[in-house]
Amino acid sequence: MTAQGIFWVLVISGAATCSMLVQALAPRFALRFIFGEDITNPSALLVARSWGAMIFVSGLLLIASAWHLEWRVPVVLAAIAGKSGFALLVLANGGRYLARPAFGMAIADLAIVALLAWFLLA
Repeated sequence: MTAQGIFWVLVISGAATCSMLVQALAPRFALRFIFGEDITNPSALLVARSWGAMIFVSGLLLIASAWHLEWRVPVVLAAIAGKSGFALLVLANGGRYLARPAFGMAIADLAIVALLAWFLLA
């Protein structure tokens, strides 16, 4: 994969990952939209906000690593771990999320993981 190619993979996947800022700002809306489930417990809302903030920051790191070559390998490894974990957890739930945006997000994350792994191996 060329340096220019990985640059755009990092920027575009980072921007898509940053979209989870909505989870930090409106966790009930995001969870209903993505998973089709509602939460009302205050501690669960806090965890959902934290999760959204951490995903947002990982997206910012992906974008920043497009310009900072020395950051790329550790950021890409962290992104592969996080995105693989999310995708595997969604897919492990069988058909429960098949008709929900969570399934599409899991498939997109697996595609990003494949591109990032290809970059590491190249």
